[in-house]
Amino acid sequence: MASRLMDPRTTAIVTVIVACLTIVVILLTVIVLGLLRSHGEMLRAFNELGVTFGNDTTDAHSGARGTTTTIPDPQRKSVPHAKDLVVARAGDNTVFDISGTTPKGGALAVGLTGRNERTLLCFLTSGCATCRNFWDAFANDAALPRSVDRLVIVTKSNDEESPAALNNLAPRDHAVVMSSQAWDDYGVPASPYFVLVDGATGSIDGEGAATTWTQVGSLLSRAEADVEAENERRIDSELRKAGIQPNDPTLYPTDAES
Repeated sequence: MASRLMDPRTTAIVTVIVACLTIVVILLTVIVLGLLRSHGEMLRAFNELGVTFGNDTTDAHSGARGTTTTIPDPQRKSVPHAKDLVVARAGDNTVFDISGTTPKGGALAVGLTGRNERTLLCFLTSGCATCRNFWDAFANDAALPRSVDRLVIVTKSNDEESPAALNNLAPRDHAVVMSSQAWDDYGVPASPYFVLVDGATGSIDGEGAATTWTQVGSLLSRAEADVEAENERRIDSELRKAGIQPNDPTLYPTDAES
């Protein structure tokens, strides 16, 4: 039996529907590709900063490590690049003492002001891939930079961290205090993050992010040199106001002739 031919009007309607569906599919494809590209660029940007949001995951079969990302708090500061570590802080210079618990559950209070020493606060998590560089360095007795007298590791409280995991990571020579309040007090945007506190003056000398302990040391040394240079400029300015010019003989007294 001969096939019945489709009505011309019906054929036109079907053609229009197919064309519309094709256009919709093309538009959806373009949108998805754009989202994937944007997501990839964001991940690359965070990776260049050496910052990880969320917890690490490990493939049980391949051993490959991955990262679960979360949306950062929009009220937090933007994450500084590692090269900006320990620069002069332009905002609130308030120093907060830290109270929390140890990974073993004991209470721990860390005083920062009124001490003739400089403390480097190291904000880490147990799951951050970049943080593992620092946990390993501290476990291997990494030396402190000469501008730092002591190191204090600060993690989130036990409702946001794993005390058992921290017990396995905590170095024997540096205090580890679990305190989410400290992260809020110092406005820590992500981990790893560092805050250099001068106890004698009760001020923050600098803060920022870094990816390795070696990098922290070199940047701290550079920051210290910058501070010394600034002090020399300040002293020169005060001497000029007093009418004493650079290389003035009065600055270099000699012993009286015998």
